[in-house]
Amino acid sequence: MIDIQQRISIHEKLEVLDPNSKPLFGKMSPQHMVEHLNITVMFSNGMFPQKLAVPAEKAELFKQVVVHSDKEISQGFKTPLLGDEPPAFQFAGLEEAIEKLKESVSAFDRYFEQHPNDEPINPILGPLNHEEWIVFHNKHFTHHFKQFGL
Repeated sequence: MIDIQQRISIHEKLEVLDPNSKPLFGKMSPQHMVEHLNITVMFSNGMFPQKLAVPAEKAELFKQVVVHSDKEISQGFKTPLLGDEPPAFQFAGLEEAIEKLKESVSAFDRYFEQHPNDEPINPILGPLNHEEWIVFHNKHFTHHFKQFGL
């Protein structure tokens, strides 16, 4: 399991990610995956606040499965936020996307140092506190790192 609090380990894995790698599952390229992780971290660090995209009852069920269980995010899980094809790139290349992800993860730390009781909204899981976001990010990073054999 990836631990987003172990930044050196994450950085080392990202540094060996080849921009031409093919996913073991899904349609994302390495850059799509990193940009996707970045956007999700931005949901939790105050940089890209979200509204709930599913009914509250459904969000609570998803939260129980994803955050409050030992289950991993399954390879077949498809978020309702994404279309059938990956979106256009936000950054010029994988290296820039990785740097932006590193910045967003650092901003996550600063955000919760300044707002320890906040519960930023995950559009699928609902409001999450700091510890819940850590669990979610750990599982989400693990899921996508497995996508590229990291």
